[in-house]
This record gives sequence, C-alpha cells and structure tokens, in this order.
Amino acid sequence: MKTHRMALLVAARQMTLETRQMLALAAGLTRLGHEVDLIVPQAHEELIEGLAHGVRLVELGVHSELTCVLALTRYLARHRPCVLLSSGLAANLKALKVSRLDRWRVPVIAHHAVTPATELVAAGSKARGMRRRMALKYPHAALVLVESDEAGCQVRHEGGIEAVRVVTLPLGPDEDTGALSEHQLVQCLSLMLSAAEVEDASPFSPQSWQVGSAGPAASLAQPSPSLETSSMVSRQATSADTGASAPLMSSANLQAKLVNSGARE
Repeated sequence: MKTHRMALLVAARQMTLETRQMLALAAGLTRLGHEVDLIVPQAHEELIEGLAHGVRLVELGVHSELTCVLALTRYLARHRPCVLLSSGLAANLKALKVSRLDRWRVPVIAHHAVTPATELVAAGSKARGMRRRMALKYPHAALVLVESDEAGCQVRHEGGIEAVRVVTLPLGPDEDTGALSEHQLVQCLSLMLSAAEVEDASPFSPQSWQVGSAGPAASLAQPSPSLETSSMVSRQATSADTGASAPLMSSANLQAKLVNSGARE
C-alpha cells in the first residue's frame, strides 16, 4: 500500500480521552508505514511522552481563535495531507472552518469520543453558538465517526448530516497496551483513505461496518499558501515536509476571509 500523509487534530490542552485515542491512532497508522502529523494547540509533557516514534507533533503554539485558524490553514496549504481527522467538538468545528478557507481541498473526518450532548453541556454558555455552528458546518464533513449509536443519533440531529456519513467505530485503545486493535486500525484507515478518494484504499469494505442506525456508509461525501507554525516537535530525524505546496494566501487575505466567514456564522 502506498504511503500517505495524514493529519490528526485535537484541541484540548491537556490529556483527554480524545487525545489518548488520537495518540493510539497515530501510532498505529505510523506502524503501517504512513506519515502522520498530530496537530495540537500546545504540547504538554504527558502528550510528548505518549508520542510514538515516527509521529510528528505539530504545535500551533497559539492562544487566540484567529491565530490558531491562520496557523492551521497555512499548515494545510503547505503539507497538504490526504485527509484531516479531528477529534472533539471544538476541534471538529475548527477543522471544518479551516477546510472551508482552504476551499475543501483536504477532506475532514469529524470524530466524537463522547456524545455531542456531553460536550455541549461542558461548553456551558458557549453551547448555543456551538450547536448553531454544528448545523452549519457538519454537513460539509466527509464522515463523522462516533463511539456509539446514541452519539450517532445526536450528530444527525444536531449536525443535520446524512445517516450514511455517520459511522459507529469505537476507537478506544486497549487498557493494558494503550494500542488500537488491528481490526479498529484497519477499519479506520480504510475509511480515511476512502474519504480521501485514494485508489489503493483497503479492500475492507465500509459497507460491512456498523453505521449509526440507517444502513451502510455506501457513499462518502465529496468535499465541494510557506507555512510557519510556531514550533514543530518530531520523533523523526528527518523532515516530514514533502510534496509541492499550494499557492499561499497572505495573512491579510486569510484574516479578511476569516472576517467574512465569521459574519456568515
């Protein structure tokens, strides 16, 4: 199977369930020979210690929403992963916003380690705005991965996304080893490559997997410029920067697009 570059995004600044699952997924994908970037706002000691050999840690190193979106947009423009998988409601909304600014060149898979209702309750006063943003942005996700049918129902209700693009795929790592099973890994990899429309996707068919409560994921949605992140930490000895970069937008142009985007939200 051809090597592909894949990006995983988490927004939490501490070790969370989403972070643990993405660390396990990153380790598994790297073990299979793929290039994996784990993108976080800021790295912390526990995360760095849990990073598998070969996984590149991209630290955006920013605090405000605007600068974070700008840094992530520039990352996509330079590194052009075949797919961006984000985990957690905040990260999903950020990834979908950035993908829109990038003109949907990189498909986004949204992942929920817990139910959206749980995340909305935790958001407190921000819940109303996040619920509105879900309805606007989730229909543009290539896929949404959830841990349970309950979470899938909530995603379809809050996000207005078709049932065929909501896939129940538990990604909880083994409690003893901290790793994903081969079954979990191969299923997730095949979904990611299918969302990216990669020709050499795994022969495992997504039609055989459990999908919410409304049938198989038989059809995936087709998604309708030099980067300088503040810091990049890697367990690799060589740079993971490969491939030609797309033309970059200036910071002024990006900020203008962000303003226009915010006015429509």
